[in-house]
Amino acid sequence: MIVRYRLLLIAGVVALIATDLMGMAIPWLIKGGIDAIIGKGGVSPSLIKYPLMIVGAALLQALLRYFWRMNIFGFSRRIERDLRGEVFAHLLKLPLAYFQHMKTGDLMSRLTNDMQSMRELMGFGSLAIIDTAVIITGSLSLMIAIDPVLTFWSLLCLPFISFSVRFFGNRIFQKSWDVQQHLSLLSTYVQENLSGIRVVQAYAQEENQIRGFQRLSAEYRRKNLWLATLWSVLWPLMRIFAGISAAIVLWLGGRKVMQGAMTLGEFAAFNGYLAMLTWPLIAVGHVVNQYQRGAAALSRIIEILDVPVAPGYRESELPTPTEPIRGDVEIRNLNFSYGDGHPPALRGISLKIPAGATCGIIGETGSGKSTLVHLLLRLFEPPPGAVFIDSTDVTTIPLPRLKAAIGFVSQDIFLFSDTIRENILFGYRDADREALEESARIAEILPSIRGFTRQFDTILGERGVRLSGGQKQRTALARAIVKNPPVLILDDAFSSLDTETEDDILNHLREFMSKRTTILISHRISTVKGADMILYMRKGEIIERGIHEELLNRRGAYYRLHQRQQLTREVDEMPRREGPR
Repeated sequence: MIVRYRLLLIAGVVALIATDLMGMAIPWLIKGGIDAIIGKGGVSPSLIKYPLMIVGAALLQALLRYFWRMNIFGFSRRIERDLRGEVFAHLLKLPLAYFQHMKTGDLMSRLTNDMQSMRELMGFGSLAIIDTAVIITGSLSLMIAIDPVLTFWSLLCLPFISFSVRFFGNRIFQKSWDVQQHLSLLSTYVQENLSGIRVVQAYAQEENQIRGFQRLSAEYRRKNLWLATLWSVLWPLMRIFAGISAAIVLWLGGRKVMQGAMTLGEFAAFNGYLAMLTWPLIAVGHVVNQYQRGAAALSRIIEILDVPVAPGYRESELPTPTEPIRGDVEIRNLNFSYGDGHPPALRGISLKIPAGATCGIIGETGSGKSTLVHLLLRLFEPPPGAVFIDSTDVTTIPLPRLKAAIGFVSQDIFLFSDTIRENILFGYRDADREALEESARIAEILPSIRGFTRQFDTILGERGVRLSGGQKQRTALARAIVKNPPVLILDDAFSSLDTETEDDILNHLREFMSKRTTILISHRISTVKGADMILYMRKGEIIERGIHEELLNRRGAYYRLHQRQQLTREVDEMPRREGPR
């Protein structure tokens, strides 16, 4: 990134150096003017020449200062923009497992506050380093040229400044790290409470959550005060040492002027250069602050970039021209666990789903139904040689191509705080209005959309707060349908709908499903009974398979579940049959 904007940086550095040279020229011109006036013993042309030269140097310095600020700070802003974009793009390609142990608020803090610290390091930090080097080198050279001995005495306090910076620097770094880490906790707490505001209010936990926030906020204040305390000690120390240097020059330099060993102009110029040295000494503190904060921020950003992206996004797996995916799905002796210490989620799973067929998966909660389709989607990485599409191992298919071929409706519906149109077209931006409306019609959400004043342009709010649970599921279903994918996965996609609405949607879906491979996951037998093949899963294994009538005739687990659901449905319908009493 730095190489990409090197011309901006180079131009800014050149302008900065020129600005510093103009600044150093002014005390020298003052020296020349004072000595010329005193030497003439009265008014002379020097009264006009030197002031004009000083004004000219000041105007040129102002112009150059504008130029270097635009270039150096523009350089840091561009670096920040590119780095933030790179980190965000990297996050979107990380394995799903990474987000199961990372908090959203922490990641948001890294993309905002830590990025700002990085920008300040690249902008003000680089400025201060170059500015300090030029001013110290130039001012010291001119001070030595005026009086080497006085220069030596004026610099006696420099070792104390260096020691102070070194002593406080490590402590400032640690405190800066603590502050940024705690800010992540605070951000996470706020984000979770705002996202779960309905739960907070439904359980009347407002006061408890406020107290929790106040505790975190108080700790954040305490950590910041510790950091401020370190700075409140370091800054006065540096100013004290700078003041001592000024006092030494005034005492020794004043005596030299009185003794005639130094002209008044040289004394004025020497003090001017000593005053110029004060800024670099103070800037050392700024640089330490920015460096410590920037280093802490950089380490937190690098933690994200060091996480390997999901295998399907690696450069070695870039898409190559191939035949379109048809949708033949095959799983061969699949065994899977979520990691060490976790029990097997799937054991010995084998099945074949021909292209265009519908497979229903039903079973107990936690039986591995969702895990199975997550591996097909590579949301979690399956073992090689276990999951195939069109006889190709999915671990060798680039993720963009694999996921473009699959329409997926999860049981955990997520809608963006955008319009209905943008939510439906999320996976297929090029769809026309006809395809948009057709997908909404099939998903049985079109009448609801037309009931809104702005219809497809209705803003849904965070996580689709304006919609009911059933409307959210139907909107998510339309999002999958509009892609027109060869493989459609519905993972308990009708759980928020009543059975009548579910039947209506399945009837509309029937023609759509007939042209693609469909996997239906549900707790309801009514959802899967029309499938070409039904799997009954328990504890990560397939214990029964067949079509609806076959499974009922076996009078096994599927039959018993059917009987229970049939009885429940009849009980629910009794009040409606009997009517009001």
